[in-house]
Amino acid sequence: MIQKPLPPWAIDYLNYIQVPVQEPSYAYLKTICTAHLNRIPFENVSTLMNFEAYHKQKHLQQDEKKFVDQLVRYHMGGTCYVINSSLHELLNRLGFHCRYALLGGGHVGLLVRLPDEQEEVYVDCGNGAPFFDPVRLESDPDQVSRFGGLEIRLLPGDEPGTYTYNREVDGKLLTELNWTFDIRKTYRFDDFQQAIANYYKPNSLFTSFLRCQIWQLDRDRSLSLVNNVLSIRNSRGQVEKRILANRNEVRDVIDREFNLPRLPVEKAIDVLEKLGIDLFQNQESKGETQ
Repeated sequence: MIQKPLPPWAIDYLNYIQVPVQEPSYAYLKTICTAHLNRIPFENVSTLMNFEAYHKQKHLQQDEKKFVDQLVRYHMGGTCYVINSSLHELLNRLGFHCRYALLGGGHVGLLVRLPDEQEEVYVDCGNGAPFFDPVRLESDPDQVSRFGGLEIRLLPGDEPGTYTYNREVDGKLLTELNWTFDIRKTYRFDDFQQAIANYYKPNSLFTSFLRCQIWQLDRDRSLSLVNNVLSIRNSRGQVEKRILANRNEVRDVIDREFNLPRLPVEKAIDVLEKLGIDLFQNQESKGETQ
């Protein structure tokens, strides 16, 4: 049950994803997850914009107010550390009991306990993955999160409380995303600072290319931009790819296809160029891995 009035940032958050306040339940949590994935992009534009500031501070502060402000003003979402930590704060405000999970030593997901239930469910809106339904780890170990050839399973390990994140794309297992995690462990946000430092290193996964992904279930598709390659995947697994020739075409795709006209993608491209990366020469790298 929601105990206190929601702060302004939480009201703005819910308004942005177009979800009303309700009593906590599995159905309500599913509504939040689906709306979140359809309204808030998984992107590294915000990471690149913060690159210089991070290397001065050497620390990433958990800040749900900043997240919502950037969301409303610039259509920014983020990657797991920013998105899931902000969702963590929102869910706790809404009366859920939410805590962190650390997958593979680098990816942050969420474990959410529903009212009057002992079982926790796995929630992840910072992964570019179709986690529209919260995953019941214990009571439904065969649950699959899927969309058009993308399939994610959270498989029980040999030891109770341990799981492996298993992702397949069009029947191919992505071994680099074969993450393990232990739900018996408890984390604070600052426990992730070393992983975040690795994440912000030059030429790391999210500082060496441009990435933006969002779901559009009302149009039966997922959009993924990686450098200058736009992939449009529908629920039947059909994928259309477009090669974008220049900044203007990237801007047009972000505006017209993603419907994120405030996202400062040009500034992110500037940062990449300062780091020695020409995204228009690297056409098909890492296309569907995240």
